[in-house]
Amino acid sequence: MRRSTVARYYLPWPAPVQAAHYTDPAVLPAISHWVTALRQQGKVSPNVTFTLTTDTPPTATLTDDSGQHVLLPKSYLVLNHHGLHVLDPHTFHRHYQPPTTDREWST
Repeated sequence: MRRSTVARYYLPWPAPVQAAHYTDPAVLPAISHWVTALRQQGKVSPNVTFTLTTDTPPTATLTDDSGQHVLLPKSYLVLNHHGLHVLDPHTFHRHYQPPTTDREWST
């Protein structure tokens, strides 16, 4: 049986990345836990925060050294070798695509 995961592999440009897709408000706490795990593992800066809002629809704000970035519904939170980034669906799909076989990341 396949376990549920919030972050999946997506293929290049220029290298595979790990990304979480905000598809439903119920997924935001799982994305928040993923960001916390990345911070605890040293994969992102200790200064990175991910704050959930009570807006309608709920959103989240990624705060890092470059500022605040709002994760809106349908957006992606992407981890690459430069850190975490919020991408709108159009930008994300211009650069990344799902692999032909699904592979999950473990955190």
